[in-house]
Amino acid sequence: GLPFGGFARSRLSPPWSPGMLFSLACSVPLGLQCAPGARSVAGLPFGGFARSSADLVVRRAPPPGMEVKQSTITMPALSSTMTEGKISSWLMGVGDKVDAGDMVLVVESDKADMDVESYEEGYIAKILVGEGETADVGAPVAIIVENEADIASVSAGSGAPAAAAAPAAAAPATAPASDVDAIPVMMPALSSTMKEGKISSWLVGVGDKVDAGDMLLVVESDKADMDVESFEDGYVAKILVGEGEVATVGAPVALLARTEDEIAAVAASG
Repeated sequence: GLPFGGFARSRLSPPWSPGMLFSLACSVPLGLQCAPGARSVAGLPFGGFARSSADLVVRRAPPPGMEVKQSTITMPALSSTMTEGKISSWLMGVGDKVDAGDMVLVVESDKADMDVESYEEGYIAKILVGEGETADVGAPVAIIVENEADIASVSAGSGAPAAAAAPAAAAPATAPASDVDAIPVMMPALSSTMKEGKISSWLVGVGDKVDAGDMLLVVESDKADMDVESFEDGYVAKILVGEGEVATVGAPVALLARTEDEIAAVAASG
């Protein structure tokens, strides 16, 4: 005969105490997280009652075994001789939304400063290498999560996830018998899971002059098609992997010559 929300009061049943309310709230199987010594439950003072379901904020713990989907931004090889890079500046911060192709940081290499783009979509959850600091090529410099709600949990972590080993930097192209300096253009890793890429199209041809930052080719990966830029100045001497063909990450797909006069020699060497 009691309305919903009513409580029986008699001499045999003492009034509800704050401690009893706390125990009751923590026993409800809704994932409520009640910290010892807390002075409220879900924003309500002990002894208070929610007037409606909208007044009670239930924080559900992540289901056991569910892992946060995350990927890393790694220090790229901006030249065939680069072994480490210094971060000049971050163009984005923790919490920012990142789309594939967005520029996320500026790296100072042994050649020049270059903007580095993201090959993943998501939210920046943690910056592992700060401005003015140095990281080896292939080392993680930031963590990206797929969902904005996962930023806090990753940010509170101790460091980079135990990600799959970054693709090993390709060994320099076999040195030609002559003294010609050939510069290899390598298949980049466009995502943390990419093992190989298919060349959709070449944007330059043999004999073309290339400056650092120029787009050379379009690569189709397991995520999307991306334009790939050159990190070196030179001339396209030889294309090793044609349109529609596949190359593993780190494998040379073209050779550049330092000067126009060396195009023929570099092409013959490759």
